[in-house]
Amino acid sequence: MPFFSSIIGKTDAKKDLDKMEKGTTTSGSASKQEAPDFETKWKYLQQGFNKLIDFLNTNMSKPFNNEEYAELYTTVFNLCTQKVDTNKKGGATELLYDRYRTCISDYLKQLVVVALKEKQGDGLLMEAVKRWRDHQLVVRYMVKLFNYLDRYYTKHNNRDDLRSVGLKCYQELVYGSIKKDMAHALLDKIHKEREGDLIDRSMMKDGITLFIEMGLGSLNAYEEDFERNLLSETQTYYNIQSSKWIAEDSCPDYMKKTEDKLEQEERRAVSYLHQNTKAKLISKVQDELIRKHQMTLLNMDGSGLVALLKSGDKQEDLSRMYNLFDRIDSLQPMAEKVRDFITEEGVKIHSNQCQQENIDAKSYVDELLKLHTTYSKLVTNEFKQNPLFLEALKDAFTHFVNLEVVTAGEKSRASTAELISTYCDAVMKEVDKVGEENLDALLENVVKLFGYLKDKDMFMAFYREHLSKRLLVTSRLNLDAERSFIGKLKMRMGMSFTQKLEGMIKDKSISENLRNDFKTYTSNKSIALPFEFNPEVLTLGCWPQMKTDKMTIPQDLGICLDAFKKFYDSITQQRKLDWIHSLGTAIVTGRFASGTKEISTNTYQACILLLFNNQAEMTFQEIQNSLNLPPTEVKRNLLALCATKAANILNTDGNKKVINPTDKFSVNADFESPLRRIKIPNVVVQVTQQQKQEINQKAQEERKYVIDAALVRIMKARKVLKYQELMTETIKQLSSHFLPDPKLIKKRVEDLIAREYLERDAKDSSTIQYVA
Repeated sequence: MPFFSSIIGKTDAKKDLDKMEKGTTTSGSASKQEAPDFETKWKYLQQGFNKLIDFLNTNMSKPFNNEEYAELYTTVFNLCTQKVDTNKKGGATELLYDRYRTCISDYLKQLVVVALKEKQGDGLLMEAVKRWRDHQLVVRYMVKLFNYLDRYYTKHNNRDDLRSVGLKCYQELVYGSIKKDMAHALLDKIHKEREGDLIDRSMMKDGITLFIEMGLGSLNAYEEDFERNLLSETQTYYNIQSSKWIAEDSCPDYMKKTEDKLEQEERRAVSYLHQNTKAKLISKVQDELIRKHQMTLLNMDGSGLVALLKSGDKQEDLSRMYNLFDRIDSLQPMAEKVRDFITEEGVKIHSNQCQQENIDAKSYVDELLKLHTTYSKLVTNEFKQNPLFLEALKDAFTHFVNLEVVTAGEKSRASTAELISTYCDAVMKEVDKVGEENLDALLENVVKLFGYLKDKDMFMAFYREHLSKRLLVTSRLNLDAERSFIGKLKMRMGMSFTQKLEGMIKDKSISENLRNDFKTYTSNKSIALPFEFNPEVLTLGCWPQMKTDKMTIPQDLGICLDAFKKFYDSITQQRKLDWIHSLGTAIVTGRFASGTKEISTNTYQACILLLFNNQAEMTFQEIQNSLNLPPTEVKRNLLALCATKAANILNTDGNKKVINPTDKFSVNADFESPLRRIKIPNVVVQVTQQQKQEINQKAQEERKYVIDAALVRIMKARKVLKYQELMTETIKQLSSHFLPDPKLIKKRVEDLIAREYLERDAKDSSTIQYVA
């Protein structure tokens, strides 16, 4: 066996090998020759092997030409198929198999082991990788040359295939002596790369492939001899790095470094580590850089989560924090801190409003909407609509949106349900100012804010009150905007929630048709009305309960009312009209020294002014007696007619702020105004404190019927239920509209039992039964 000085791998040798293999044919003429002895044939094969080794030491493109390759291949074929003289019991194939092993072993002992003994550190790594590459090439050629032995002998005799023999030889003779130093050299290279040095990743991949191949089909060698040390050193490295960064850097800077390192480690794993290592490696890095310092990062003074949220422009850093904590499946602490921060911001808005002398619904709701827009956008974009953060947003807003606003000294108080309704009222009256392009988004956000209310029925009670006044009193009415908002509420809450609102809008359209029909009726009947009369006909069940009065109707107005009643009776059956004068409006023509003016009033104010057509001066008491209205109603409307400089239609000899029964009133003949139409302040447009109390009481009363309906519905379906189960199910069904008081539910159960809708089980009083 010759000695070889060095081995140089050829990159295109495999390609040449494949070409030669395709051109190989076995020679049938050999069977006609006299069978030579085994050693003669082996000597020829050994010469071919020596030539293969020489090829590694030269710059030749391939070790054999096609003719040489075919002859070597045929020699192996003949040894496997012909009877050859040997002294071995198993015959030529057995001996050939052993010689193959010996040939590989001797080559490794005499060349590879000797060469590697002289190396260490980077030199060892480079030499080991070169020797491993050459060995792979040698084995590849040998397996091709001895292909028939693999097919004919190893498969049928349960022996290792030739490639495995080559790997085992390398494992037994080379790997054991270099694995520790080689692993250390590889890890040293990885450390240098982590520190910023450039390394040969191709060499790293081949070196690590050696550990993988030495497992002979398993990853035991790779995991025990290399991966275990890699993971341990990775943990140590990033433990040191993270301790340094957390002490020196701000939270954003720390996170950027962490993100960069994670990206580097992922690229490193893909580039030259086994695919199974990536998850383990990244887990170690994440543990050291993220998990161990999560709470420190969250709470870092001046740059932690709260500081990032306060800044308002750190979306990139917040997104990075989310992504890092998401990697370790530990978003809960971050979500809780976001919830607490949003809650704190909302409570500040609430506290600021409570410190004001008067409640400003528009300002308050605007701030809540702005807060919600900011953090819902954050949850959607930076926090990827993660359920934990959606819940955090919901919990925060649910907390402060349901706080009652009570101003300093308890001068005024209001629920957010009322304030949102008041806000909507203001928006609907100023649709032109808002702009149609912004209105839809604004209403959408209002509905989202509405969704956090626990007592949505209270919002509905106030909204019906506000809507009724807009539909009946407000001159600038945008029905498209009204329908749009009702539609959004309907989408969120269902048809039953908005049924009455839709009925109110429908009444508005029906009234328009009725007025046209009434005009036709008066024309056909030749009825001459004193003035243009436009009634609104409202469906009792849809509109808020409205107070009727026993006002003494002026003669001209009475003619109009009687005419419309006759018309209405002619087109309906068993319908009764109750006139609600408090919500009517009128245009009164006034003739003053400065000229004629149109005065826009409510019905009460118009009736007061008409009294002065018959009498130049009247006392408060005379006015009240003439109209038969409550004193408070008369006072409010008289003040509107005389207390403001821009609309002082009446003069008084009394105090314009406080009216006494004997105060006298007369028309201000010298009234002047640059405007042709004068608008008198409408005292009924705003919901009064008394009305607020009435709305609350009415809503509480309506809850009784809603709870009754839910109880009966549940029991009709279930027949028999434990009391506690009935309580739980009732709260569950009603919580989307309001949060029912368990005490009230208990009272309603007792009431239904008294009315024989339900009954208690005779043997178990905690069991409720439905009475069919």
